[in-house]
Amino acid sequence: MNKKVVRLYPAPGQTEPLRGLYLRGTGLVADNHPEPHIYANFLTSLDGRIAISETADRACQLPAALKSDEDFALLLELYAHADCIITHAGYMRSLAAGELGNVLQLPQGQDYQYLHDWRAQQGLKAQPDVLILTGSLDFPWHTSLDDYQQQVHIVTTTQASSAARAEWQKQGRSVHVLGEQKHVDADLLLEFLHQQQYQSVFLMAGPDLLRDLLAGQYVDRFFMTLSHQLMGGEHYQSLLSGGLLGTKGYLQLESLYMGEADCSGLGQWYAEFTFQNKETKS
Repeated sequence: MNKKVVRLYPAPGQTEPLRGLYLRGTGLVADNHPEPHIYANFLTSLDGRIAISETADRACQLPAALKSDEDFALLLELYAHADCIITHAGYMRSLAAGELGNVLQLPQGQDYQYLHDWRAQQGLKAQPDVLILTGSLDFPWHTSLDDYQQQVHIVTTTQASSAARAEWQKQGRSVHVLGEQKHVDADLLLEFLHQQQYQSVFLMAGPDLLRDLLAGQYVDRFFMTLSHQLMGGEHYQSLLSGGLLGTKGYLQLESLYMGEADCSGLGQWYAEFTFQNKETKS
């Protein structure tokens, strides 16, 4: 990929290769952190759509119009930083149904070798550990997790049936109960990540967990690709829902780049933020 990006902030005007954008400069997130360093990445239209559905009775999916080779390449560069990724049971079900591609591992092949080399230079394992959030424990296992010998944590709450928990444990899977409500408790999740000594945690679990982690001020970096299009649509999902975050949602822009037209002929902005009012947790 020979495409270029133009830096808009800071010190605008410099042209850089798109490849490696998130492996250099302010994009580096694999430094030594005393606490788990959690980062998220979202792709959105200018009117805030991250997923859409044609009808109310169908689950929202990432629309094809938002996808691009460029965005996927940068997603993988962020992925390369992770010693743990967080996903959820809904993704595992969609993956098994063939509705979504497999991002449980960094892909193999010549096009991706620079990412594997970069991970090795940082002292990271060949593939990250995987944490699967699930309220029901009802999801299919993906054999690639065993093929790549990844450590997997299944994380649920007391709402899940003890029988389902026992079945997973019978299969030799690691199940952790973190909370008593429908969703995993964000405070307990952070404590668990700290116990596992994770330093770079890539949140790939969607808006629900994002909001809980934002409310606890646990997210450190926020990456966003903004596709230059207005999508509209009646049935859609946006970045956040629920109550107001207030100052916990205040962002500080760290970098902003303008990309050349992607494979769809659309321009894109690539933005990186930290959180303006993030407090240090004891």
